Amino acid sequence: MGAWFTNYFARRAMHVSAFDVKKGLQFSGNVQVERRIENCIRDADLVLVCVPVNAIPQLVRECAKGMKAGAIIAEISSVKDKTFLALKHVRNDLQPLCIHPMFGPGANNKKNVKMLLIPVRNEVAERKIVSDLFENAEVKVIPNSRSHDRLNAIILGLTYFTNIAFAKVMANNDLALLKQVSGTTFSLQSILAESILADEPALILALIKENPFARKYIREYIKAALAVEKLAAAKSSESLETDLRKTKSKLQKRQDLQQSYHLLYRIMESLK
Repeated sequence: MGAWFTNYFARRAMHVSAFDVKKGLQFSGNVQVERRIENCIRDADLVLVCVPVNAIPQLVRECAKGMKAGAIIAEISSVKDKTFLALKHVRNDLQPLCIHPMFGPGANNKKNVKMLLIPVRNEVAERKIVSDLFENAEVKVIPNSRSHDRLNAIILGLTYFTNIAFAKVMANNDLALLKQVSGTTFSLQSILAESILADEPALILALIKENPFARKYIREYIKAALAVEKLAAAKSSESLETDLRKTKSKLQKRQDLQQSYHLLYRIMESLK
């Protein structure tokens, strides 16, 4: 993600300095790769921390010490439990910005993106900063870090968990044959599971282990899966059918299922 943001700001003709503990960074255009992090932050108007979740709080505190007054210090973590507190306690003459890009490094940096904002000190001022930095971005304000983590425990944590389990089953079978004979549903599900495993292991672990709400929803999911398995194993199909109708009815009140079905096929057509 650090590379994504570097390219994004460089494309907008901004002067960008980049630092990574891994050596060999290479960028084209208006990007200066620095050997020391101090060289990046000293005169920067914006410092954007893009590192693994468990390293962010300490790095935010370290960066804040060397930044100039009036500068913006931002972080993009998927789990805000501890990172938000680190931002909240930076110097008063700095502008903290707590954001979460709802896309991965494979996203097209020329198109509109969705960005979550968790206000730290001043929602109006911070929203304006995000809008200025990311033109045409769809900005969604989440009231606090706790709400953010609770939502993303399902959006990311549970989604990653279920797809990892799905991938483990695929890995133990003839995947090539499965793809040859599969239809729309499996094709899309397998793409999703495979793309999730393309992410850095540190991110996957953080979404499942670092989010304080993730385990709750994972246990809820496992409980639901075992209940469905029990109904499927019963001699009569009546109970399973009733359960499916109840679930369908609940979802139908919140989402047009036929619309989702047609969207599935439009997605697959676009992939072809």
